[in-house]
Amino acid sequence: MSPVQESYQTLYRSLNDLREHLHLSGRIDDSNAKLDEVSKVLAICIAVHYEWIESSNFLDLVNTNKFDSKATTILSESFQKCIDQENFQNSDGSSIFGALPALNIQENDNEFALLLARTIYTAFSQALTHAKNDHSFDLVNEAFGHFVRDNFRGNIEDAQYMTPPEVVDFICDWAIFEQDQKGFKFNQSTLTVLDPSCGVGSFLASFYRKLGHHIGRQPKKVKLIGQDKVDRMVRLSKINMMLFGSDIYDIEQGNSLIGSSRLNKLNDKVDLIITNPPFGANISASLLAEEPKNNYPLFHNSVNGAIDSELAFIDREMSLLKEGGALFIVVPDSTISSRGAAETLRARLMGVAKLKGVIELPAVTFAQAGTRTKTSILYLEKSTQRSSDDLVTMATIEDLGFQVSMRKGVAVKKYEGENQLEELSNKLLTPKSNPCVISEEPSCTLEYAKKVEHGSWTASHYSAKRALAISELNNLKGYNVEFFSNLVNFETKKRRRLKEEAGSKCISVLHVIGDGVLDFEELLTYSPKTKGNVCYEGDILISKINPRIPRILVVPKLDFPTTCSNEFEIVTPKEGIDPYWVCYMLLEKVVQDQIQSLTSGTSSSHNRIKTAELEIIKIPAPKTKATVERMSAVTVSYKEHIDNIVSSLYGINKLRRNSA
Repeated sequence: MSPVQESYQTLYRSLNDLREHLHLSGRIDDSNAKLDEVSKVLAICIAVHYEWIESSNFLDLVNTNKFDSKATTILSESFQKCIDQENFQNSDGSSIFGALPALNIQENDNEFALLLARTIYTAFSQALTHAKNDHSFDLVNEAFGHFVRDNFRGNIEDAQYMTPPEVVDFICDWAIFEQDQKGFKFNQSTLTVLDPSCGVGSFLASFYRKLGHHIGRQPKKVKLIGQDKVDRMVRLSKINMMLFGSDIYDIEQGNSLIGSSRLNKLNDKVDLIITNPPFGANISASLLAEEPKNNYPLFHNSVNGAIDSELAFIDREMSLLKEGGALFIVVPDSTISSRGAAETLRARLMGVAKLKGVIELPAVTFAQAGTRTKTSILYLEKSTQRSSDDLVTMATIEDLGFQVSMRKGVAVKKYEGENQLEELSNKLLTPKSNPCVISEEPSCTLEYAKKVEHGSWTASHYSAKRALAISELNNLKGYNVEFFSNLVNFETKKRRRLKEEAGSKCISVLHVIGDGVLDFEELLTYSPKTKGNVCYEGDILISKINPRIPRILVVPKLDFPTTCSNEFEIVTPKEGIDPYWVCYMLLEKVVQDQIQSLTSGTSSSHNRIKTAELEIIKIPAPKTKATVERMSAVTVSYKEHIDNIVSSLYGINKLRRNSA
């Protein structure tokens, strides 16, 4: 475990103690109210560190036992001093802590005051130490998540507020690297950076800290702008920025999608947007239509009903970026792969932007927020210019170095495994000019944009495993590389229109065992709940669900008619092609590596491959006399073995049925 992870674990234990104390005392039941007390004490720590207030009593309180009996008084007095500080005031002069700011600690509750003060001061000190070593320690985000994550369970819209620091830091590193590649002079030109749904300010704070390390001094030529619709988030964002010594932020409350005149002034002026917007909320198309047309160049007056909030945010953010500006945004898988409004957005984006990168994240990413929705990092550059040499980064992350489990009803983050985003940083953030496999583990490839932009945006479809498999195919001597659609006919749609015969049996995906063999005992007793598709002897059935478990079958000769589950793709070999050769080749590793890379879905247990993806699988077809003869012999032997197994299993099952 790294020093940062050890500090997080210490923080989690301390925050658990705070929760337990509050639970036993029966006070401050509201999760947000608990967080407010944490933010107030954190403000004291910041004011003391930067010597904005006199601090001797507070430092004695957290470092010695001298004032244990006066903890409540000292904490309250210190906070009152903070209220008068300009740094803790909004632009209109009001306090960021509300109209009547005060600590919600009962008089003489010194035990809680001590626990609160020492917990937050220790974590604050650790955050400063890690920052000096260029290590992220997102104290505000973790404290926020710890106290309010129970409120999020099943509400993915609010998961934006708990973007893991592993993801935030990677995005900020990537964004700085890309600005470097464009030749941006950080010390000479002003960089305008925006997060229009800033939450607790994690992206802006991390970017500021990392940019400082990158240029070797505190950044001055940068405008950090944030906005959030919740005033508590604005307060926490400002505290987060102060934590790292930033005084160049502009963070205010407001709705970034509707009626935000403040952001309208930034149209076509922002260099960089780094953000994780709310997922899953519906935005009325009529409300978007009331906004200025240039705020929504892609969706204005062109959709009916409602659209998902993440799609509306992308449209709005495109209008805010200047030409050449970059957007790094965390989006749900639906934005990348779904049809409907998401597909419309992707198509229209290609008229105003370049796709620069997609990095798939594992389902555990937002598990602390109560959702395992699959997400990706999407990188777009606002540009109407195109080049045949444009490249796109496509990567798949399977491990972030942590898991999340439930403990006493609370989602607990446990560090285990390796953070593959850190591994990817070491390989991705170096200049490259040609398509290539950047990394096998984690998978990362560089592809031509023209190959990706008008096709699939799913990063795993361009996996290193698939790229290496195709490279191996292209280097095979004596073979032609053929698309699967050139070798077989796709029959499923035709079969759906056929009426099943009386007495037919239905082949389920689970009935296919081993290497193209049927489980007859299960088949003959299976009663499907839904109608299947008619299939015949010699048909090839390919399971489209969970392709990581290959289930491919040549339908054998049976003494009863058959149908098959809708989860199968039914194909028949074209003239002169043996179905058993097709089955054998589909189960070869060089082909399976492609199939398993072309899946989509929310998790490993719900992955499936679409018909259109099956059609583009590449198969090595024998070309020379030697390879034709060799594969013919292999096919004959394979068919003979399969027939023997099927005949034996069917015969044994029939024997048992007749003797029963």
